[in-house]
Amino acid sequence: MLRSSWNLRFIDEGVEDFIPIASKPIPRSIKCGSFIINSKQCKGANTRMVPDSVWKESASSMNLNKKVFIGFLMFIIIPLFVLGSAVYTVSQQLIEKKYGDLTEVTLQAISRNIYYMFKEANYFSDFWMVKESIQGIYRTIDEVKPSENTLSSYDLNTFDTLLRGSILTYSPIQSVAIYNNAGKSFSAGRGGGSALPWTALTQSTAFQHIQELNGSPLWIGPSEYKEFGTGRGEFYQARLVKDFWTMDNLGFMLLKFKFNELDQIFKSFNTNEESSKRYLLINKSGLIFYDNKQNLEGANVLQLLPGKLDLQLNNNSFQANFQNEKSLISLYHLNINQMGVQDWSVVSITSWKYVAGEIETIMKLVAGITFVCLFFALVYNLVFVRRIVQLILRMLSSMKKVERGDLTTRMEESGKDETSALARGFNSLVVRVEDLLEEVKRQQDRKNKAELMLLQAQIKPHFLFNTLESINVLAIQNQGKKVSQMVYRLGNLLRIGMENREEISLKQELEHLKSYLEIQEFRFEDQFQYDIQAPPELLDYCILKLTLQPLVENSLQHGFEPIDYMGMISIKVVDEGERIALYVTDNGIGISAEKLAKFHYKTELETPFHEILGANEERRGLGVSNVADRIRIQYGAHYGMFICSQEGHGTTMKIVIPKNKGEGL
Repeated sequence: MLRSSWNLRFIDEGVEDFIPIASKPIPRSIKCGSFIINSKQCKGANTRMVPDSVWKESASSMNLNKKVFIGFLMFIIIPLFVLGSAVYTVSQQLIEKKYGDLTEVTLQAISRNIYYMFKEANYFSDFWMVKESIQGIYRTIDEVKPSENTLSSYDLNTFDTLLRGSILTYSPIQSVAIYNNAGKSFSAGRGGGSALPWTALTQSTAFQHIQELNGSPLWIGPSEYKEFGTGRGEFYQARLVKDFWTMDNLGFMLLKFKFNELDQIFKSFNTNEESSKRYLLINKSGLIFYDNKQNLEGANVLQLLPGKLDLQLNNNSFQANFQNEKSLISLYHLNINQMGVQDWSVVSITSWKYVAGEIETIMKLVAGITFVCLFFALVYNLVFVRRIVQLILRMLSSMKKVERGDLTTRMEESGKDETSALARGFNSLVVRVEDLLEEVKRQQDRKNKAELMLLQAQIKPHFLFNTLESINVLAIQNQGKKVSQMVYRLGNLLRIGMENREEISLKQELEHLKSYLEIQEFRFEDQFQYDIQAPPELLDYCILKLTLQPLVENSLQHGFEPIDYMGMISIKVVDEGERIALYVTDNGIGISAEKLAKFHYKTELETPFHEILGANEERRGLGVSNVADRIRIQYGAHYGMFICSQEGHGTTMKIVIPKNKGEGL
């Protein structure tokens, strides 16, 4: 009977093998079961064992050494630095405020003294300005005929004597100049020099202001107006003079003062601070017309403190660099405009070294001590804490090695403190674990050998019973020649099965399988065919004896018994790099999905495969389960067996073993 051919595709992680089978067609959607022993779900013999105890570390995790150092920075260094900075800043602000308040009190006292100085000068000029003798001079000058232009010698002498006996009796006044409305003038003074010409006076920017004050005095500081003098300490008082009786304008009076009293005023508040404190008298544009140290007169304070000093603000104090030295700057407005002093201010400049004084020294000392303490804390962290951390890290590294199975790992024992005791304890523990594992390994080896012998003992009666049953049938049928051949082949089988070696060459295993198949051909005559394909270069590699025969026996006993077509068994050996794959394929009745599901992904190493079968299936699956368990015991979790089957279409079993050659084969 002819059957259509079909292909069974076995996919193993990207490798496709097509095994031709002469039988009824099979669909591509075939369900597979496997019982490779592994701690994870497996999908092929290429699956590698991944122990649950593998040490996993995140790539972004921070080691203990860094954590300790960052903790030292965050909880010791940075808080101390922030605290020190805050204390230093607050102390600076507190010193600035306290000394600023003290300086403001001083400047108030200076302002009062300056007020009294100008008040006295105004009082003296007011007193003589209304006297008949002074006003008579203006009338006399007015009576001079235009053609004469000058006063007579008599008048000049008279006026000079009169001024010296009145206005010039006030010591700060250095000279006096009288101008009538027509520009005629007369002047007198303590020293030489001529009076300011009438033309220069009228063209001065101060002249309009003098007229607006309408008799009140206007004080002009040194260099404040370019038309007036620039001598140190020379102040000018300019005013409009009115007739005492009619209040008509008689003319103008210009008085030049030299206030030596200013030096005394500022000196009284600067007794022991000549090198640390400076006082400046300035106008509203920042012009310095008095400096107690004399070297800044004529300069502009706004240029010396660019962007720092605002004359529009109220009295205030602030820190700034003045002439490359950190200083405390205090501004105080005189507010004596009623005296004719227009928007003048006093600026106090005090060296910060003097302001902070001993406090600054103490702060620096405390800062130095703090940094020294931090340095020793850092040394302590690097020397002692780091040593402990390094011990922990070394122990962690050693534990990882032990976790990976390196029981030769030992920690260095140094010193006589608790760290060395900890290292000795770790080493002692590893030695103890190594001894225990060796003992467990020896016991496991004995257990595996005993289990392997038991499995082999299970296989021998199993196929011996089937073979003897076949010989018995032939003997009943009086087929002596076939009985002889079967006995001969049975002898070959028993010879290999009774060898003391657990592993034989693949060539011997295939010969053993061929003898078995030839015996079975007598029993299932004209009911099945077989095909063995094996590359010659793989025949010298070793395999557990009696590996293929139970699988073929399972196909014959359970796959072909109820079929009504020619059975086909294909045995194929495939080179898969570091492994060898053996495929046993039949076109029998297959395995139902329900039974196949019981084989799917066995996960417990300690559970024999046949225990997952029910009582009714245990006998039928005994040979297959023994092969699976033997491979598991002999080669480990990386190797095993797959079953792919579909009910009514056939079964493929794949065995994966390592590629190695045994000694003496």
